[in-house]
Amino acid sequence: MNFAGSLPCQMVSAKAQKSAYGITWLLDGQITDAHSISAGLDYPGIGPEHAWLHETGRVQYLSATDAEALEMFQLCSRLEGIIPAPEPAHALARAVDLAAEMRREEILLMNMCGRGDKDIFSVMDALA
Repeated sequence: MNFAGSLPCQMVSAKAQKSAYGITWLLDGQITDAHSISAGLDYPGIGPEHAWLHETGRVQYLSATDAEALEMFQLCSRLEGIIPAPEPAHALARAVDLAAEMRREEILLMNMCGRGDKDIFSVMDALA
């Protein structure tokens, strides 16, 4: 997600908040398993460029739960007629929160990438 103005921000799952180096570690040195309904977020690490951007303060990573993403998936589908992929549905959860804090003249731009129609069966299973 990119925002107009001076607020650089990228949204991914909670994995980036665990370690500036992009991997969540257990005390015994093993990598913690990750799970998300979003295949693109179902990975326990991030690349070195994202780790560096986070460490230097050039981006801020926010997280959303699968439950929040499912709520946004349904809301976007119902209100806009757009079936989002689960990955941007996670971002949409934080975009809604950020928009509520913005002034009326500020602009929030979110890239709604992906097609949720290919994920509809996994989403329906998660909602059941």
